[in-house]
Amino acid sequence: MARILLIDDDRDYRAVLREFIEARGHTVLEAESAREGTDIFLKEKVDLVVSDFMMPEKSGMELLTELKRIHPKVLFIMVTGFATLETTKEAIRLGAYDILPKPVEMDQLAVVMHRALSTIELQSHLSTVRGVNYALLLAIPLWLGVGYLLFRFIGR
Repeated sequence: MARILLIDDDRDYRAVLREFIEARGHTVLEAESAREGTDIFLKEKVDLVVSDFMMPEKSGMELLTELKRIHPKVLFIMVTGFATLETTKEAIRLGAYDILPKPVEMDQLAVVMHRALSTIELQSHLSTVRGVNYALLLAIPLWLGVGYLLFRFIGR
């Protein structure tokens, strides 16, 4: 299953989310600060980030910007008890996959995570298809050349 980086300075809330995510078969990497989250993100393979918005040293918005700079395709779900229309628009503009109100409704989190992980899987398949298409396009001249040579030497 997926490797999900969970970043929240509230240990108890993080434990509830970790238990919920692990119950769905995913591996959870935990961080209690944006700095620790960035360190883990740099060292580990992470499929999805679920992060709090308000943290002591760096906001979720700053963390989102930093992680997107490191890996532009990372999917980032922000959780906040301070959602406003402006913060939501800014988070989406910066590349957040979704922003959920805190306390998170667990069914809603499950749906958003499933959708995000499906997006990752589709992007992976699309990359594979693109690679196959490029390989086929590069192989056409080769096979035309082989066909020409066969025609010249066998067709005589």
